[in-house]
Amino acid sequence: MFDLNLKNYGFLQLFVCVMLNVAGLVFVQSSVGERIFSFMTQLGISIASLIICILISFLDLKKIMPRYIWFFIISVFALLLVQITGTAYGRNSIRWIRIPFINMEIQPSEFAKLFLILFSAKYMEKLDIQINQFGNLFKLFLFYFVQFFLIFIQPNLSSSLIFTLIFVAMLFASKLKSRWFVLFGSIVLVLFLIVYSSVRFGFIDNVPFLRDYQKNRIESFFIPTERNEARYQQENSVIAIGSGKLTGKGINNDLANSVKNGNWLAEAQNDFIFAVVGEEIGFIGSLFIILLYIFLIISCIVTASKQREYYKNLICIGVATWLAIQTFINIGVATSIIPNTGVPLPFFSQGGSSLLSIYMGMGFVLNIRRETRI
Repeated sequence: MFDLNLKNYGFLQLFVCVMLNVAGLVFVQSSVGERIFSFMTQLGISIASLIICILISFLDLKKIMPRYIWFFIISVFALLLVQITGTAYGRNSIRWIRIPFINMEIQPSEFAKLFLILFSAKYMEKLDIQINQFGNLFKLFLFYFVQFFLIFIQPNLSSSLIFTLIFVAMLFASKLKSRWFVLFGSIVLVLFLIVYSSVRFGFIDNVPFLRDYQKNRIESFFIPTERNEARYQQENSVIAIGSGKLTGKGINNDLANSVKNGNWLAEAQNDFIFAVVGEEIGFIGSLFIILLYIFLIISCIVTASKQREYYKNLICIGVATWLAIQTFINIGVATSIIPNTGVPLPFFSQGGSSLLSIYMGMGFVLNIRRETRI
């Protein structure tokens, strides 16, 4: 079941994960203040997630991956449970399910990203060059769409977007021919133009699959003079980051001119934690955090490039894309580059499901690196 070979183990990759996690804990504590229970909960989840990551890194994938269909089954089952017994957990969307007896909530859409990567990687390997046959490609898209739909209707637009981008990146790394990407790209371009036009010409209220708060966020981004309340968080986030200047105001400071201390940032410990980073450690500290993410993403891609087994290459590409897209979206929202949407910063934001799932993803990358014969 376990292979304890350490010859090519990615100790530096694991160390960077822990560095990001520890830094995240520091800023979570700074964000929650005297709510010590929130910090201690995140600390406990961090330790458990790290242990699970290390255990996964020593699993024998040759015994696990042939049963890849179970990743799809478990993912769909958990997402269906959200529709049956899920809770909104004080928010706009029903995304969580409660685990009996231990009083814990989990968000299946976070784990669905990992299960998508593991299932798709092995299924694409099985299809090989025959992925270009319409029937096979249709089946692959059907497996993807079932999970995408169950995430989208929660509603969880941001996670469904990340889910889709991971899938597309894995398709790019697969043996799918370029003609399919020309077709898909044309469809996406048309859809984007439709959405953009609906915003610019005031038709977005007629889009049936978007909730009101999602329409507000999209419209306020493209037309800043409209519905400014939807930009309130982002405007305060940009102010906080800018006020940190070069070196920041200091971690856990008690300054009266702090945006965070003035409670101008809701969800400061989660979606907008990068605003706290920018305010408290400034441009230099923020740049260092971003460089750690870049290193981690590149290391996943490098690990992918050294794989002889097709599915291992695809798993590493999937995890690298997951890290890159989610990091970009979170920081992009905090800096007002993209519309406001709730996406946690990997290893940083408060939230057990996000932290555990990304640690598990890195566990598989570490496992693959360990088995690489360089």
